[in-house]
Amino acid sequence: MTIKISPTSLYQTTAVTTKPASRNGTPAATTAAPAQPGSSTKVDLSPVARDLTSPENDVNLERVQAIRQALADGTLNINPARIAEGILQDAIDILN
Repeated sequence: MTIKISPTSLYQTTAVTTKPASRNGTPAATTAAPAQPGSSTKVDLSPVARDLTSPENDVNLERVQAIRQALADGTLNINPARIAEGILQDAIDILN
């Protein structure tokens, strides 16, 4: 089975089938099919998705680790004004 994800496929609707309610009016139980051992599914990523998953992305892993440690130690200083400014700047950038 091959699933191709593209920007246009993200907005397509998919039909969903459900089991009818039981005779007493309560919804019928739904069950998920168990994964088959040894089965595989191939997913083709778009170039943008491949770029996002590359190990050379712009995440500073040392900074992430420092933040995790500060959270664990209870020493992380959070500046709400800086967060608010960042959110507002993102909104301005999106609207322009």
